[in-house]
Amino acid sequence: MRRIQRVLILTADAGSGHRSTARAINAALERNYGDHVAVSVVNPIHHPKASSLLRLYEQVYLDEMQHVPALYHLTYALTDITGVHHMVAGSVHQMLHTAVRHVLHEHPADVVISVFPIFSAIVASIVRNPTTRPGLMSVVTDLGAVHSTWFSRYDDVCAVPTGTARRKAIRCGLDPAHVVTTGIPVGMEFAEPRASAAELRRELGWHPELPTLLLLGGGAGVGQIATLAETLDTAELPLQLAVVTGTNKALAEQLRAREWRIPAHVYGFVPLADMMHAADMVATKAGGLTVSEALAAGRPLLIHGIPPGQEEGNLKYVRSSGAGQWTPDAASLLRHVRRWVENPRELMQVTAAARRAGIPDAAARVARLGMELATHAPLPNPPSFLSRARRQLATWV
Repeated sequence: MRRIQRVLILTADAGSGHRSTARAINAALERNYGDHVAVSVVNPIHHPKASSLLRLYEQVYLDEMQHVPALYHLTYALTDITGVHHMVAGSVHQMLHTAVRHVLHEHPADVVISVFPIFSAIVASIVRNPTTRPGLMSVVTDLGAVHSTWFSRYDDVCAVPTGTARRKAIRCGLDPAHVVTTGIPVGMEFAEPRASAAELRRELGWHPELPTLLLLGGGAGVGQIATLAETLDTAELPLQLAVVTGTNKALAEQLRAREWRIPAHVYGFVPLADMMHAADMVATKAGGLTVSEALAAGRPLLIHGIPPGQEEGNLKYVRSSGAGQWTPDAASLLRHVRRWVENPRELMQVTAAARRAGIPDAAARVARLGMELATHAPLPNPPSFLSRARRQLATWV
């Protein structure tokens, strides 16, 4: 009888992207391997044995990016410096070591998949014997500007979303043979619509034929959403607007109280897959998960917000692939929406580019790699400092 493979997915809740990635991998494992896999998804930061400072970090993460972005940018850049990021990682190790040890005891695993930085190295420091430790895999959730803390020399596999991220991993000393380009895992519902766009629009109560823009502000509904929506409303375009405010209840109430000139639909925290498939274009901030979901659905992007740090690389990926535009203010958003509405051929071209840029089966790729690790022995030892230095030097020559 085939033994059930135990998979532990370690995530965090600094923003909604890491948790969504974990859910996508979980669903792919259960869909593709059924009764042969048992999956646990755990946030070690929420464990009672974890430092309260880390839980506080999760709570203030969005506030810092929205209200003091310069501070976040400075912190991100400084901690990406090699010596500094090792110091930061060491501090986080101390605050999470006991919690992760308890999580491993409570959820025995054949493979640990981390969708947040640093967790893999902590697991390796707890289970030092390579014959007894689980396989280790990190899944990077940023498309371009990837922070160095993602890359652990203890990982048996590092799953990266793009060639840019792969090159950064190798520069950070990872063996190229263990760095696999998979894309960012998204839910299968983004890759495979459950109905046609016309049927979805009918279910949603949307106009069946008007060009439709889906306007997003992340899970917390942050940014200039109200200004963008109001500008589009007053432009008198033949346009339909769907606005998702996430958990921002005040914003939802403000927009629902407006007397709209164009057909407009305002939602709170809701699933997005049906809406993406029913819309013609998506306006959003540059979160790696949302960008990957839109591309998997084949929808062109209008990026209206880039918090400093990792999300700058996400915009670069969208623009370089021809899958969208940078629209930092209401005037530029309106200009690009007008151009796409008035030039359907151009909208078709950028939509085709979005489909090419998307990797809808990323979750299945990661699930397959995870199961392969679960049934094979992990790396016997991490690369030595000397061999890592030689590989890094080779990338610079």
